[in-house]
This record gives sequence, C-alpha cells and structure tokens, in this order.
Amino acid sequence: MESEYELEVKKYGKKDAIIALCAWLVWVAVVLIGWGITSLGLTQVQSLIIQILLISIIPTGIVFTIVIIKKQGLNSIGIHNTRLLPTLRFGVLLALILSVFGIMPGLIYGWEFNSLGMTTLLLLYAFILAAAEDILFVGYLQTRLYGIFKKDVTAIFIGAVLFTLPHIPVALISPYLGLGFVSYLVMLFIAHVLMVLVFRRYFSLIPVFIAHTLGNFFSIGDIWSEFNPEYSEFWTGNALILILLILVALEIVRWWRNRAKRQTLS
Repeated sequence: MESEYELEVKKYGKKDAIIALCAWLVWVAVVLIGWGITSLGLTQVQSLIIQILLISIIPTGIVFTIVIIKKQGLNSIGIHNTRLLPTLRFGVLLALILSVFGIMPGLIYGWEFNSLGMTTLLLLYAFILAAAEDILFVGYLQTRLYGIFKKDVTAIFIGAVLFTLPHIPVALISPYLGLGFVSYLVMLFIAHVLMVLVFRRYFSLIPVFIAHTLGNFFSIGDIWSEFNPEYSEFWTGNALILILLILVALEIVRWWRNRAKRQTLS
C-alpha cells in the first residue's frame, strides 16, 4: 500500500517541478538581498524584522500563491489537520529527544540560561524562520521535484542539495558555527533528509515545524546566554542522527509490512 506522500508526489509533472525550482531561485535571491541589507549596520530589532519579512513572509506568500492559483490546495504541502493526534504525538516525541540533547550539554558544562523573555522571543524567531523553510523546501519544493526526479533517493538528494546551497553564505560569515564549514553543510544536508522522512510519515508539516524549530534553537544555543557553540552543535547533531536512524528504521518496517501484505494478496 502506497503512503499518502507517495500518492501525492505522483501527481506532479515537469511543469510543476520547473515552477518549484523558479520559486527556489526567487527565495535564494531574496535571502541574499536580506543578508546584504542586514550587514549594513542595522540594529538587532531592524535585522530581525528584515529577515522575517524577506526570508519568511515573502517566500511563504509565493508558495501559497502558487498552490492556490494552481488549485492544489494547502493539503498538497502538508498543511492540514488529518490524523492530528498521532501527528502531534510524533511531534512531541521529536521535541523530547531534541530538548534532552539540547539542554544536557548546558547542564553538564555549567552554561548560563537566557532570560525567559529573551528565550521566548528567540524561540518564536526560530519557529518563524524554520516554518518558512519547511513550507518551501519540504512541503512544496521536495514534493514537486518528483515531476523530474521519479526515484525517491534522487529526488531527496536533489532537495537536500538545494536546501544546503543557499546556506553557504551563512556558513562562511556566521559567528555561531563551532563545527566548521564542511561539518555545518553536512549537518544541513542530513537535516533536510531527516525533515523529509518526518514529513512523509504523516504527510504533515506539524512535526517538521517542531523538529526544525528546536533543532535550530538548540544548535545555535539560543537557550543560553553563555555557551560553547561547538559542544552545542555536536549534541544537537547527535540528536538529529538518532532521530534519522529511528525514522529510517520505521521506514524499513513500513516497507517490510507493505511487502508482506502484497505477497499475501497475490
């Protein structure tokens, strides 16, 4: 039996994939413009507003406009309330894993917590940026790539590459990275694969939003006022690998069960 994800991606052809790739190019251009503007000596608040507008609101608006015009609906990008309870349970499980791995290094090494107000603000900011990327890359671009790349492995590989490439400028200039340029890009590639596996389990962006938000939040160390970025990224990276292994195992179990059902029916 095919999953909802597998049934959905079969609907799209080359035209859908090309439109999605054009949307990706627009997003890349907007992100570069955003980073250019925020390097002009703006205040922290002004930088946050610019990033939210250019990196989140505009690209999300483009995706929503495309799916509405093409009458594909928000369901086609994983925004719905179908099977809400199991989806939320799955999201909570991911949140627990990420939270444990995100908080433990600070407790072990004696880092200082941020104030509650600052932590809440940074968590909200992490959610806004993560949700926008998930809508574009996981819900929209990844599903439409199947219009050109029919095989799962190829489509997900291309999606991961397209997700990683625009982050290269961030990797070059960000002061928060502790694991180095190559390690950061590898972690981004793995993170996209993980998000797709999370997404396809219930064809819902809800658990993806949760995992991506907390992954960003803890890896950058937003919960701490003083911390070691290398240790923070290392622990979060291990959490992502653990989740990835769990999801791969679940996919293998699902494939095996479907194979057994097909054999029984035949």
